[in-house]
Amino acid sequence: MSAPIRFVYLDAGGTLIDPFPSVGAIYARAGRAFGLHASEAELGAAFASVWRDTRAAEGVRMMTFGLDEPATHAFWRGVVFEVLDAVRFTGDREGCFRAFFAAFETPEAWRVYPDVAPLLDGLAARGVPAGVLSNWDFRLPPLLARLGLIPRLDPLVVSCFEGVAKPDPELYRRAAARIGVPPEQILYVGDHRDLDLEPALEAGFDAYLIRRRGPSEDPRVITSLTALLDRLPGVSD
Repeated sequence: MSAPIRFVYLDAGGTLIDPFPSVGAIYARAGRAFGLHASEAELGAAFASVWRDTRAAEGVRMMTFGLDEPATHAFWRGVVFEVLDAVRFTGDREGCFRAFFAAFETPEAWRVYPDVAPLLDGLAARGVPAGVLSNWDFRLPPLLARLGLIPRLDPLVVSCFEGVAKPDPELYRRAAARIGVPPEQILYVGDHRDLDLEPALEAGFDAYLIRRRGPSEDPRVITSLTALLDRLPGVSD
């Protein structure tokens, strides 16, 4: 018989929140005042390519950055300048970077997925608290506060403050220790198999992968966060 779930941890990007309407759209809008005329599609494709290459080159180390503003600025300036290189922009690159950085600190640049509130309501009705376990920089706590999620999610276990990042199972072990709950009684949900599902299972958590784009035969894949409410061992209405 499965141990009853006493706590739920949720990933942030791609699970709770997502750039809105898209990274490319935000870059295009924020960069227009600085003479950036690349399209939303061009900027989105450039960012996706740069982010993929950065993650491959930097690995886990890239997500332990960002404890303070200078370190976070340095990292994201490098990413943005590579994106601007890819779209052949030679104008005010520093102006673009600062506008992009500021834009992503605002709640208008993000959407909270529509299944988040029903999940949190359902967990609260069952007496199961929830928190966040995420690879992010120092801006995550204030961003979640601006989005109205902080009162419902505690603690926030964020890679930049821990100095360790997913997929290192150590971050999961710290998350369990933070709440004093055994790993087998914690459920975790994220949107990457390699960063979220596999290391969470390795750390002893129950875990699921969120993929909202369609059904899957994989029992570890859910298409809505609300599906978790029917998969909480030991919890019933």
